[in-house]
Amino acid sequence: MKEISIAKNITELRKKNGMTQEQLAAVLNVSPQAVSKWETGACQPDFQTIPLLAEQFHVSIDYLFYGQNMVYEDIYEKIYKLTAEKSQMSSGSYETALKIFAYAHHGISCGNLRGSGTLQLYEEPIHISNAGGVSLLGGNGFGALVTREYFSQINRETAEFAGKILKALAEEHALIVCMAIVSMSDISFGELEEKLGLSKEELRSALDGLIRGGLVVEKVSKHKILGTTYDIVDMYHSCLCILIALMQMQKDTLNGISCCMGYGDFPIVLDGEDKTKN
Repeated sequence: MKEISIAKNITELRKKNGMTQEQLAAVLNVSPQAVSKWETGACQPDFQTIPLLAEQFHVSIDYLFYGQNMVYEDIYEKIYKLTAEKSQMSSGSYETALKIFAYAHHGISCGNLRGSGTLQLYEEPIHISNAGGVSLLGGNGFGALVTREYFSQINRETAEFAGKILKALAEEHALIVCMAIVSMSDISFGELEEKLGLSKEELRSALDGLIRGGLVVEKVSKHKILGTTYDIVDMYHSCLCILIALMQMQKDTLNGISCCMGYGDFPIVLDGEDKTKN
């Protein structure tokens, strides 16, 4: 059990804020003797004064008693234990984390989105955009949170990076071929052909375009029976997986997106101006 040290904490907070005992007493409408007794441990503030002390020093009530924000640390500990109960990086740990994310997502919206409870929100894909950033939640396994500040890092270099992958994906059959490669590492030409139902010419053309675009690598398999196999280039693998998942999320929300942020309100920097200073 944590040690209660309210006398020490009041003293330290008062001095940190440059206040005398008399000044603190005047703000709280108590006598200087009362403040002195709190700081010597002779007695503690009453239940009506404790919230006023916390407000005055801009700390939590837990901080007044324990010198740390116990509530927040307890929440962290509970979340950690809840997810750690599952095997590390198991499907169970991911599903638990997503449900916890659903509560945070619900809190961001102040509980005013469709549905009356977090579980219902978790089951229905929802998109929130506001001055704080963007939050996406899909009950089938997708959750994302992007702060407004992160958008200020998006610039012309981002466009150059994205242009390469988007240009390659725009070629005929390119995206579906990438999806097939992602679904099965070290996949052979024959396996791709069977999986996608494309002709040899269509598949060859799509693969050549992806290889030229730097998204796919062609290599000779260690298993001679497979011949030549294909993989997504490491630099783009996670990016492509998330992009496809995001497209699925968007497709799921076509019947209705809850959005409260206007167009043009994202601090993306394209002209050299630092919009974060505004």
